[in-house]
Amino acid sequence: MALQYAFRLGALAFAVTLIRAAFEKTSFTGGLQDSFCVGLIFLGIGFAVGEISRHIVEELAEREFSLTSLPAETGVMDAKSKAETKGS
Repeated sequence: MALQYAFRLGALAFAVTLIRAAFEKTSFTGGLQDSFCVGLIFLGIGFAVGEISRHIVEELAEREFSLTSLPAETGVMDAKSKAETKGS
């Protein structure tokens, strides 16, 4: 996930910088060098953000999974299941 986000963000930054250089009518090599540098910078930023988001999603999923499986593993019944057993 982090690499996909990094490549997309880096490619987007590269393309935008290259288009901006074309509108400013800078030299092709200068615009290409600037675009390459900005693309690499945003590739690193995208990787860091993607890695952080992956950790957050994994932590939340693990926490949610442990909360849903907790009553079944410990034998603790919730109020709804207690009411169902009393009603029978």
